[in-house]
Amino acid sequence: MIRLLISLYFVVFISIVLINQSSEVIWQSWGHQAPDELRHAKEVAKTLQTSISNIKQLPNPVKTFHIGDIAWLPEQSATLEAGGIVTTFTEDGHALLTFSVDDSEQLAQLGPFLPAQSQLAKKYLFKLFSFAVLALLLILWLRPLWLDLMQLKRVTGQLAQGHLDISISPSKFSAISSLTSQFHAMANKVASLMSDQKQLVNAVSHELRTPLARLKFALAMLASKDPKEVQAMSQDVQEMELLIDEMLGYARLEIAAETLVYQQFNLTILIESQIDKLQRTYCKDLHVSLMPNVMIVANQHYLARVVQNLLLNACKYGDREIHVSLLENNEQVELIIEDDGQGIKPEDRDKVFSPFVRVDSSRNKASGGVGLGLAIVQKILNWHHGQCEIRSSQLGGALFAIGLPKDATRLKAKGQE
Repeated sequence: MIRLLISLYFVVFISIVLINQSSEVIWQSWGHQAPDELRHAKEVAKTLQTSISNIKQLPNPVKTFHIGDIAWLPEQSATLEAGGIVTTFTEDGHALLTFSVDDSEQLAQLGPFLPAQSQLAKKYLFKLFSFAVLALLLILWLRPLWLDLMQLKRVTGQLAQGHLDISISPSKFSAISSLTSQFHAMANKVASLMSDQKQLVNAVSHELRTPLARLKFALAMLASKDPKEVQAMSQDVQEMELLIDEMLGYARLEIAAETLVYQQFNLTILIESQIDKLQRTYCKDLHVSLMPNVMIVANQHYLARVVQNLLLNACKYGDREIHVSLLENNEQVELIIEDDGQGIKPEDRDKVFSPFVRVDSSRNKASGGVGLGLAIVQKILNWHHGQCEIRSSQLGGALFAIGLPKDATRLKAKGQE
């Protein structure tokens, strides 16, 4: 950072010095190259003043008259008495040069002369050109820096989308070339870790399931010898299998984000199908209020997982009653699922979205789950630029309010810009 500041300081300092010095030289030769007619006339008047002091009758354009013929200002009278030259102007803006002849009260007047042309337009044009040169010099200095920053932006976007083919070509003229090189090394390390995670998930999905299958088969063969012991061991195996399935499912979400497909579908029908599946397993008093034909653009498979997890959560921790409602406005849809259970304390509502967290005593192994259901919900909602808010329900339990944009692809494209 110090190198960047020093480099920028010297570029600006040297540029200003060069522009000031060169502009002064150019202005002196260009702005004042043509003689000033009024100044030239004054020099002529001084010469005439010395050469015609004894001539009383002068031809045109020289006129003579007495100093008292014109009402001079005190400053003008003092200048004439001192032998100076007074400049006056006609109604047309032409200049008249008046001076005394032979230090007497007789005055001679030359003119009229065209006034000197204003140099303001040239002056401001030259200033504009000078600042344009300064801007060009700064652009030349900033270009390598801008290219490196654009590369950093591109690489971070690729990592966010899960693309692991990272390449950066830092410019040796850039003030942040060392930072770019370090970021390149870090990006390659992150890409390597993400690739290793994919391979680990694929390996675990095969390597852990095989011994579990053998163990289940062995327990089935031993069931006749010691039914109680075998039943307890079978429950442990099932719990381990459930844990592995949930962990692998959560890990696969990172990989699934790379190939996420969005399409338009009827959210109302999706929720109704998930409620039908739920009623086959759980006997709860369900109150459903859904707006008909709510169409959204999202990933249908993973939104079904969100609805399924929230409904299962309400069935496990609710007592008897569950309310499900779906609302729609111009840009968003809102899904509300509430139960009549013990609810979630306000200080614990942010924690339940973390993996493997069960904050309430009622949410234990006996009720099933390993604490990944709401973490999966949160991750899928993040893909769709949605949010989940936990509030207290009027039924006495927890209320989950899901907000989703109607078109997730539009927000996704805006976030990648």
